[in-house]
Amino acid sequence: MMVLLAQTAPLPCPDTRIMFGVSVVVVVSVVVFTAAVIVTLLRRSDRRRAEEEKVAAIGTATARILHQIKNPLQTVVLNADILQDERIVSDASGRREVCAAIVSESQRLVSMLDELSVYASGARRTLNRQPVFLHEIVGELARQQERDPGMRVDAGALGEAVVLADPYYLRQVFENLVRNACEAMRDQDDRGLTLRVESAGGSAEVRVTDNGPGIEAEKLDQIFQPFVSTKGKGMGLGLAICREIVEGHGGRLEVESTPGVGSTFIVRLPLYDASALEAGAGRATEAWA
Repeated sequence: MMVLLAQTAPLPCPDTRIMFGVSVVVVVSVVVFTAAVIVTLLRRSDRRRAEEEKVAAIGTATARILHQIKNPLQTVVLNADILQDERIVSDASGRREVCAAIVSESQRLVSMLDELSVYASGARRTLNRQPVFLHEIVGELARQQERDPGMRVDAGALGEAVVLADPYYLRQVFENLVRNACEAMRDQDDRGLTLRVESAGGSAEVRVTDNGPGIEAEKLDQIFQPFVSTKGKGMGLGLAICREIVEGHGGRLEVESTPGVGSTFIVRLPLYDASALEAGAGRATEAWA
């Protein structure tokens, strides 16, 4: 009997821990493989979406460029055709009017192409940095606007502020912001422009404020994008170029706006610290000695 029991005893079972470990490895491998496939598909989808967005953006930009260029071209062609009429040619007043329209629209085309050229050359823009007195530039722009009898200009708070910048490009920024402010108020009887220059915490701040119609909240994030404009005409590159120039100087360009009240564009730039620059130059000279 004892012998029979020994012969019929069950064989030892495999180690369940080993089986469990193998199962875990298999499951993890499947999960990792599945995750890798999903990530790959998502990346392909993202690339495809990015390409589609890029193509759409190019299409939008091209359509806007063509639309803006077509209008003045049509006017030039129309007026040039009018000049073929002998009755117009014989009338000195009418001839001057038609020629003036041709010249005006041609200049508008040149301005558009200049704006495109400036934006396209942004990556290659070379800044000739030197100490620039912001209050002097802004004060000069204020005096220019004061010549407009219908414009109220408040530039009484122009604190002294010096930055290390390219005066040509920086002036271009402030001219563009002031021009945009004036255009925003063009159809108003009451037009008010406020200019401020302040310094605090190592930064200079220039504020250009108008009492125009303001900008809707949903459009604020878009106005600095190229080929986006709240105006009926223009390429929509002015603010994009301004932001590029300001950021190229290590600064920021921001906007605050309330519909029905007006808008404020804010340029923040690091203040010029001559002593820090001289100390840095001295350390560099010692390093080379």
